[in-house]
Amino acid sequence: MRIKGLDSLRVFSILIILIYHFFGNFMPAGFLGVNILFVMSGFLIMRNFLREIDRSGGIDIRTFYHKRFVRIMPAILLMVIIGLILVNFVNKDYMQGLARQVGATVSFTTNWFEIVNGGSYEAQFIKHIFLHTWFLSLEIHFYILIPIILIITPVVHRKLENKGLTGASGVSIDMQYILKVLFIGLALISYATLYISVILGVFSTAFNYFSDFTRMGSLFLGAAAGTYMSDKKIAEKIASYKNAAAEHDGASGGRWFKLNPMIALATLLIVTLILSFLLSYTDKTTYLMGFIVVDLLTVAAIVQCCFAEDLKEPKFLSAISNYTYGVYIFHWPFLIMISSLTESPVKYPIIIALTGLTVLFNQKIWEPIFRGEKIEINKISIGELAPKVVMLSSPLIIIALTILVGFKAPNMLSLEKQIWEKSVSNDVQAISADRENLNKSISKVSDYRLATRSEKLIINMPADLHAEGSTTLIGDSVMLGPKSYLEENIPNLVVDAEGNRLLDSGAEVIENMAKQNELGEIIVIALGTNKIGDANECLKKILDATPKGKKIVLVAPYNGRDNKTDVAEAMRKIAKKYKYVTLMDWQKYASENPDLYKGTDGIHFYGHMDTYAEYQGKLLKAINKAAESKAVK
Repeated sequence: MRIKGLDSLRVFSILIILIYHFFGNFMPAGFLGVNILFVMSGFLIMRNFLREIDRSGGIDIRTFYHKRFVRIMPAILLMVIIGLILVNFVNKDYMQGLARQVGATVSFTTNWFEIVNGGSYEAQFIKHIFLHTWFLSLEIHFYILIPIILIITPVVHRKLENKGLTGASGVSIDMQYILKVLFIGLALISYATLYISVILGVFSTAFNYFSDFTRMGSLFLGAAAGTYMSDKKIAEKIASYKNAAAEHDGASGGRWFKLNPMIALATLLIVTLILSFLLSYTDKTTYLMGFIVVDLLTVAAIVQCCFAEDLKEPKFLSAISNYTYGVYIFHWPFLIMISSLTESPVKYPIIIALTGLTVLFNQKIWEPIFRGEKIEINKISIGELAPKVVMLSSPLIIIALTILVGFKAPNMLSLEKQIWEKSVSNDVQAISADRENLNKSISKVSDYRLATRSEKLIINMPADLHAEGSTTLIGDSVMLGPKSYLEENIPNLVVDAEGNRLLDSGAEVIENMAKQNELGEIIVIALGTNKIGDANECLKKILDATPKGKKIVLVAPYNGRDNKTDVAEAMRKIAKKYKYVTLMDWQKYASENPDLYKGTDGIHFYGHMDTYAEYQGKLLKAINKAAESKAVK
């Protein structure tokens, strides 16, 4: 029997996920809809399994997996084929590493692929066109695990029974008890793993978000709820509460209780919406509070819906619910690739139209072929061999397209190439400067031999180019682009930038440059795009490594890709605490002026001269302010 209210939940979940994908800055935690879907999935799978066991005395694993296959796999194959075709018409960067993405998608390991590659919906440089299938990866892993648990549980039960440890309430009850304890235990272990990882910083944000170990808690919690609601005694007890509430309500004829499912659903929707606006992918509160709150409210709503016989759910929501899976699968590749072609709002109706047409094709033609159904299109009948032909040809088409894309794919992303080229150019300039300075030093030694011995000899070591009042900027890949522009437009500025330079290495860089006498009077720290450790600790080490007599400018980094602000916030605190530290709050300024990063990856702004000029103006102002401040004592 269909549970009323769940279609509404499913549609709501997909809707906020779509808003997050389309307008991430507007709703930065819309991914909480995934938690609702996970709990629902765990509940329904377990409920259906236990009903089958109660009805037939066992489970038909073959039928279960066949149903899952014809429901899930056709859309996946179609999506991959469409993605591999469309990628030929957009930026070639999307081809880079695409074969590995395809492999992860069809093997349902996208979640681990993204963990290994440090991915997210704000992935570095270029977004993966099959990234969203991480959700299905966890679902499939759960589908594999549940039948195994249900096969093992009777064995455990028999052993307990032989030892006289089972109760007298019946076999099914005792087995359900084992399942309840097991699922609750697994859910607690998963949540505990997530909390430990977040609090202690054991694993990356990608691990916390994508991992089976940290995300299956939602599925197990749903499975536990499904097990409890399949227990007839518990169901009868909840039903008795319903009747008692109805009798207590008296004059209203039980109206108070009838509103309970609506209250539970409304509470879940409102709280999830609020959290979706307040939290984000990188916010620790998302993992410590957001997930568990949404999960528990979802369980409460589902339990209430199980007794909502009189709940009136709009028919159009039930109709839309049938298409939610297809919408989720097909919208992301269209969104990513069409967005790469244009930033005009006209892209949205195009994406929606293409997604809608593909969903209809999948639902009305593609999936029925896999199910072996007879289809007639304009009096043309698709024969019985069609399912076999489609199932055999689809993998071959995917393999052929993947090989073709592999030949056309660049060795590295265009931005990575720019960073590499500018890094090489930076090294060449440094070598040239060192050679020139060394020649001057050698010339000075030669002249000294002709001079009087009482004259003091001062030799400039290689790269010792800094006059009094000069500035040294230590930066990462972001500074490789505007390096020459900044050096030309800010007096006595030398930029030392390097790709993939971590904030964690800032102290070591300062120490090495100090040994080589390469530091100017003012040191600008333009790091923070990349870091591993705690931002506050990294900055404290940088201050400790700074030689006496120096002044520091901290540039708060802007990250428009995933809106990370932890480094910027740490820099603001330090700038307030130490008088020799001046803050250039680029993060705040760029956030208020997003057009500065228009057409970029949200971090680097190579070749954007207007942004160069704005950055140069802010930096010069900060340097002048630092020049008037106190130095490190």
